[in-house]
Amino acid sequence: MDWSTHARISFAGRPWLLTPTGDGAGPALEKLTAFVEALGATPRIVGVDAHDRLMAYLSHLPQLTASALMHVVGEAVGDQGLALSGRGLADTTRLATSPADIWKDIAATNADEIGPALDTLIAVLQDLRRDLATGDRLTEIFSAAKQWRESLAKT
Repeated sequence: MDWSTHARISFAGRPWLLTPTGDGAGPALEKLTAFVEALGATPRIVGVDAHDRLMAYLSHLPQLTASALMHVVGEAVGDQGLALSGRGLADTTRLATSPADIWKDIAATNADEIGPALDTLIAVLQDLRRDLATGDRLTEIFSAAKQWRESLAKT
C-alpha cells in the first residue's frame, strides 16, 4: 500500500482542525483545505483558543490520564500483577506508550487549557471516591459516560 492510500484510509472522514489567523482565509487556506480533503479528512476551521481547549479535552487529557493510570497500576501491582490483567487495562492505557518528550512540550504549550481539564477530571474522581459506599454518583457518572461513549462511537 502506498503512502497516499494509507493516508486516505487513516484520515477517512476524520476532522482536521485548521486555525487560520490574520489573513488566513486566502489561497494558503484553500490549498491546505484541498490537501486535507485529498487525505480523506474533513477540514474544520476553528479559532486558536477553541482548538487549544478542544485538544486539552480530546487529546491531552486522555493521554495524561492513560499514562497516570498505567503508572499507578504498574507501581501497585508490578509485572506479576500486570500478567493477571484483562484486555480492559491494555485497551484503556494504550496511549501510555507515547514518548514523554513530545508530551512534555505539548503540556507546557497548552498548560492553560490542560490544567482546568485535569481539575475537572480530578473533581469527578473525588466525587467517585466520596461515593464508593452508596454508588449514587457512580451511577450518574456511569450512565452519562455510557451515553457519551455511544455518541463517540457514532463518529
